[in-house]
Amino acid sequence: MKDKLNAVVQAHNFSGVVLVVRSRERLLAQGYGMADLENNVPHALHTKFRIGSITKTFTAMAVMILAEQGKLQIDNLLSEYLPDIPDHWTGITLHHLLSNTAGIRHVWELPGFSDTMSLKATSAETIQKVVDRPLVAPPGTKYHYSGTGFFVLSRVIEKVSGQSYQTFLKAHIFDPIEMTDTGCDHPDPILPHRARGYAPAENGVINSPMIYMPILTGGGNLYSIAEDLAKWDAALGDGKLISQASYEQMFTPVLNNYACGWRVEDNGSVMHGGSVSGFNTVLLRFLDDEVCIIVLSNVNPAPVKSIAQQLAAVVFA
Repeated sequence: MKDKLNAVVQAHNFSGVVLVVRSRERLLAQGYGMADLENNVPHALHTKFRIGSITKTFTAMAVMILAEQGKLQIDNLLSEYLPDIPDHWTGITLHHLLSNTAGIRHVWELPGFSDTMSLKATSAETIQKVVDRPLVAPPGTKYHYSGTGFFVLSRVIEKVSGQSYQTFLKAHIFDPIEMTDTGCDHPDPILPHRARGYAPAENGVINSPMIYMPILTGGGNLYSIAEDLAKWDAALGDGKLISQASYEQMFTPVLNNYACGWRVEDNGSVMHGGSVSGFNTVLLRFLDDEVCIIVLSNVNPAPVKSIAQQLAAVVFA
């Protein structure tokens, strides 16, 4: 089995880390290529990656935890928690934000965003980029993917809990399930084993553009390692963090197969991908079979979802 799985990855000239788990047994756990080309550092299981939009799965869990604590209700209006939102956002609920049906535009869609993404910005400045834009559609009527909606949810988490987004996630998710190598990415701290991000070029790869990661808080700002994401998968399966009722609500699709921070595939699997400057990732879970496939790359774009699907085909062959 391991040789077949390894052959799938090697066929793609892949740079990153792959972890395949079935019933808590590792079928494949391996690094491929270089985490840092300039310093000749190969990938290893402790390599830290920006996980991009897989962050949304943690934001959704944080909201569900707060709901179980009685501090919010996901069907309540956003304005109950953030009263200073613009008038045209007044019909948006937390559930709309969780399911990408709020109609808020994704910050990546805004003209000139790529030219300013490396600049420091406060939370207020980040939200201000989109508040004056009309909604794509009335809340609850159309699926429109929006990392900005999850940024807004991070502000709700902070307001309701009285803690920073990072502090709340650490206390209620990371520490309880021993995710010791996961956190909010920021350009200032020295982070051991951090992978450098690359973009394909004519003669190999080049360094990816800089981005100030805090502007993606809630929607794409976390870093992690493959083994921590396997712990995340196991905790979701064990029901350690929320009740079964909340768990089922989190994985109930709304529109376009998107639930609360997770995409529910037609074959019964659930997944989320991530794409952020220099990094491409995917977390694919087959709930009934206790199979989890994690593919983390420090090259963007990279065929991470295709690799994960091909690995799944080998596991279930």
